[in-house]
Amino acid sequence: MSESDHEFDLFVHPLVHESMAKNEACNQQFKVGEWPRWDYDDEQSTLTFSKDGRLQVLAEVAIVGTTEGGQWQWSWANGNVPSERRALIDQVRAFGERNGWTKLTAQFLDGDEYTGWEMTSGAAHILDAKGSYRFPTEHGYAYCIYRDLRWIV
Repeated sequence: MSESDHEFDLFVHPLVHESMAKNEACNQQFKVGEWPRWDYDDEQSTLTFSKDGRLQVLAEVAIVGTTEGGQWQWSWANGNVPSERRALIDQVRAFGERNGWTKLTAQFLDGDEYTGWEMTSGAAHILDAKGSYRFPTEHGYAYCIYRDLRWIV
């Protein structure tokens, strides 16, 4: 492990716990983990949480990255994500460049779901997000941060 990787690990470890606390606060305030249905709107960059066909909570989100087949990919490196939606997460890459942390600047990382949570926790901290969420995709998972959450009802 390089010194840069070690520095990054020291930076991000407490952020995983910070992110867990933020998510717990979102769960308490908005019951995010309790709604039986969620829907992601790619064009609006929103997650809606609902029950019995009634929308309950709207979350404005930014996709941080995805895991698939043992790899993590940052959304800023994903050509399927429109540039205007990658711009926020591009700030994470720029932060990584300033600090010399390749885990924030490499398009792909070998990794698993913990890698996804770790990178998302770092992004949530850097961007002062309210929390984070993971949802399944066709081949893996997408990780996002909450930019805003509000009750719809």
